[in-house]
Amino acid sequence: MAVDLLLREGRINGMKLRNRIITGPMEKSLGNRDGSLTTRYIDYLRERAIGGASLIQVESTYVDIRGMGHLFQIGCHGDHVIPALTRAARAVHAEGAKIGLELYMGGRQTPSYMSQRQPIAPSVVLCNVLNPVPTPREMTGEDIVEVIASFASAARRVVDAGFDMVHLHGAHGYLLSAFLSPYSNKRTDKYGGSLVNRARFPLEVLAAVRGVVGRSFPVGYRLTADEYIAGGLTVRDTIEFSKMLAEAGIDLIDVSGGIYESGSMIIQGPEAPKGGFVKNAASIKNEVGNLVCVSVAQRLNDPDFANDVMGREGLDFISLTRAFHADPHYIRKIEQNRIADIIPCIACHHCTNLLEANQAVGCAANPHTAFERRHRKDKISAAAHVVVVGGGPAGMHTARILSEQGVRVSLFETTNTLGGQMLYSSRVAGDYGYLVTYLTGQMKKLNVEVHLNTPADLGTIRDLSPDAVIVATGARGSLPFWPIKGNPRLFNLFSAFDRPEEEWRGRVVIAGSDSESCFLARYIANRGAHVYIVDPKIVFSENKLSPGRDLLMMAVEALPSIELRKETTVEEIGDGYVLLQKHGNFEKLDEISAIVVGGRIANNDLYEQLIEELAPLQIYNIGDCVEPRDVYCASHEAADIAERIRYQADARLAKHSPGAW
Repeated sequence: MAVDLLLREGRINGMKLRNRIITGPMEKSLGNRDGSLTTRYIDYLRERAIGGASLIQVESTYVDIRGMGHLFQIGCHGDHVIPALTRAARAVHAEGAKIGLELYMGGRQTPSYMSQRQPIAPSVVLCNVLNPVPTPREMTGEDIVEVIASFASAARRVVDAGFDMVHLHGAHGYLLSAFLSPYSNKRTDKYGGSLVNRARFPLEVLAAVRGVVGRSFPVGYRLTADEYIAGGLTVRDTIEFSKMLAEAGIDLIDVSGGIYESGSMIIQGPEAPKGGFVKNAASIKNEVGNLVCVSVAQRLNDPDFANDVMGREGLDFISLTRAFHADPHYIRKIEQNRIADIIPCIACHHCTNLLEANQAVGCAANPHTAFERRHRKDKISAAAHVVVVGGGPAGMHTARILSEQGVRVSLFETTNTLGGQMLYSSRVAGDYGYLVTYLTGQMKKLNVEVHLNTPADLGTIRDLSPDAVIVATGARGSLPFWPIKGNPRLFNLFSAFDRPEEEWRGRVVIAGSDSESCFLARYIANRGAHVYIVDPKIVFSENKLSPGRDLLMMAVEALPSIELRKETTVEEIGDGYVLLQKHGNFEKLDEISAIVVGGRIANNDLYEQLIEELAPLQIYNIGDCVEPRDVYCASHEAADIAERIRYQADARLAKHSPGAW
């Protein structure tokens, strides 16, 4: 197989693993407020073990309340967390996988409104990325001793709970990383200055943990190889530190990158190249050799590419996080040569957006993720025929889930291609197209009756006489609200994407600052046009959660050919010009080659007709035809409605209703 290296057995210290892919640590906001695991979290872990995961690293887990980063983060700061951790270990072990816990302290990057405490750090170096910005307190010698003891106590709890590995989070600017970095460590005592001194604290933490767990218990270290910021760590520094870790008896070095000030490197989007940290990991592996296992993280979810990286660079493991979040059965599908059935991570950042909002971290590509108990995949107990109108992600997800449950599905799509609005967004964010490819393939595999170039109307629905109709007709372009003089070149979001690329030249005005309009601005600007984004709002891309919004706006603002006109209204549009107004001052933009009306409105005409004319029929609307939003809402509403249809079918059958329903 092309993925033979990934599927080899592996070993970390004395721990035997069934393959070479590590399920990386990822916060999910599924814990209790006291830091203990919930049953929902254990369900999540169990599902990934069932799916073939070898080693599951749970998430960054605080050892002291002063280092807690999110409201529903997991903690290992008290013995009260041990019972639930024990349940998690037993659940994962029952499915043949191993489990590890990543111990951490947030340091200068700890939001005070999460922990309700002042952060402690090596030095008083503010993290201006946070809002509000906390002022950390420089750690005293007593603080250092106390925190080292907290790591050691947490490690003892990991062992007591029956876990298989301790992982130390020394990456991304958190406390261990902050001590190592010259950017955040300005101390003049034995813990600051030279690399040897800056490495002292993390090495003392490692020694204390090793003293608790013993030499034969696996201990790993997640490392930021490069901070990608002036005055920060470089790979030259971390190669030397990796040698120190090897000498100190570390068993695994997991290579990542970035800190909060270079946050786009920590969780990279679809614009980033595959395997951006591979070169750094290979440099570290070349230095430590066989003394230590080395793994690498970040955008390696293509199994063929990951396998090639292992073979080419001599790395021991690949660390995948979002890939397992999107598809818990990632490994099992590789083993069964079903790579086309892997639900792809599309690097949309929605999981991160939910985390920063302290909401349960679901997945835009897979609505079952983090809802393993709620969204069961049981077969429906009665024969049923459901019509789905619309071939975008909402419609195809619905068709997929219902077909998996044994429902006959007829899907109608007006155009000649499945994918809906994702076909447009994938022109800017290429990974989005992977979801279209996956869902389109599932339609064929599951024998969904797909009717392309076929609009569905009242007559179509009447003739088919289905048990239920799901309308997923998406959104359409917004309407202009301004006086229009002459014959200017007007487009909406969709017709703008449909325009031949080579025609985007000159000066273009986009009236609207929603995230879709900002994506379009990038698309047009990268094809040679100078773009003005105009909106009365102060905050652009407001319909997108942060940090996804922040990353999008950073990309927009990085293009010199895009100008943002905030707090500005369009007052008039004419041939070759647009009249703008801001705080009573007017500006006429001349030589405008095209105007795009940003925004979207629900395409709900069919749904309104159906509920008016076919009221007795079960009729539902989902996705953007309810209200324009995003693919997360589309996929999750698809799962909810499929579940509702299954429950209703089961209930009617139980009541011995005539017919299937």
